[in-house]
Amino acid sequence: MNRIPRISIHDYNYELPEDRIAKYPVVPKHNSKLLVFDKGNITHDTFLNLPNHLNANEVILVNNTKVIPARLWFDKGEGVWIQIFLLKPLSHDWSTWQVMVGNRRKFKEHDQLSINTDEGKLTLSWGDRENNIIIFESTGLSIPEWIEQLGEIPLPPYLNRDAEESDKQDYQAIFAKNKGAVAAPTASLHFTPELLVKMQNAGIQQIEATLHVGAGTFKPVSVDFVDEHEMHAEQFEIDITLIEELLSRNSGIIALGTTACRVLESLPLLGAKLILGELDDVFVAAEDGYREVLREIPTRDALEALLDYIKMGDGKLRGETQIFMVPGFSFRLSSGMITNFHQPKSTLMLLIAAFVGSNWPQIYEEAMANGYRFLSYGDGSLLRGEKNIKW
Repeated sequence: MNRIPRISIHDYNYELPEDRIAKYPVVPKHNSKLLVFDKGNITHDTFLNLPNHLNANEVILVNNTKVIPARLWFDKGEGVWIQIFLLKPLSHDWSTWQVMVGNRRKFKEHDQLSINTDEGKLTLSWGDRENNIIIFESTGLSIPEWIEQLGEIPLPPYLNRDAEESDKQDYQAIFAKNKGAVAAPTASLHFTPELLVKMQNAGIQQIEATLHVGAGTFKPVSVDFVDEHEMHAEQFEIDITLIEELLSRNSGIIALGTTACRVLESLPLLGAKLILGELDDVFVAAEDGYREVLREIPTRDALEALLDYIKMGDGKLRGETQIFMVPGFSFRLSSGMITNFHQPKSTLMLLIAAFVGSNWPQIYEEAMANGYRFLSYGDGSLLRGEKNIKW
């Protein structure tokens, strides 16, 4: 098989009442409910007791991306407001961005918008209107500083409410370090200092990667068959220590969230492309996970090739992944996953179904029957994969 399987998205639907969508997190966050799925069995607990369900030698991959206040408003005058939603920086100084623009028809080709304060001025103009690329210029503060000062936290659309002051902390994970995401890696939101201490005392290790979560994670699957869906790409960065850790273990590790899983499962594919001489750009395409020529290369060989490649640079691997995990995808490094409960008929729902197989309806029905709260601010789960990891 060399292409994404032809699967009907309607087979990955379930009824999600509005009142089961969590509008705010529980306090403290580690009191969120935890559903544990292991070898077909389901048990219930809270996140504070997560270490009781892990082994002392297990490693968790966390996503250290930091959500930026990506929604900005510019006053054009006469009651006209232009909303800028930052999607992806296209320059290191953040002066050039790919964006979505609200009230776009009022923001003409040669318009220039600005915000003036006592600290200086932020100016906005089109770089390429057809491709939704804008350019910032600034005085007084750097562009990242302006964004931090003027922007709003971009809450997921399904929360159906405006961002509040509390969201600046609530919608930011304890691991947040590297700025660039416009959505939080929500499985991480359950983690608190108290939980991290318990994990450390239990001998559970953590290792970091960065995947800047984009707005595309909320893009609905609007086609009947998933292979026709245009999957979004996200920027990532890993350190050489992640590859070394994986090679030292001969086994998979636990992904904290679907974002960490996307990074993890991209690595063997990148290594295989490197071996085949296909790594012109550090990029995983949506269909790469289904190409037999890539799947046939042993995981260890792929990781060793990637290790040598990283050693030739600065010790880091930076690129983009468009990886699309649907039923039929072979997981090679994710032995478990900690994740929230996702929207019906979404790409994340497909990922979960790929990971736990035909058990996903039972898991979601059990969560619904036991009063779990769903989506970003909701409860979560620890899932053990249906299949053995292919090393």
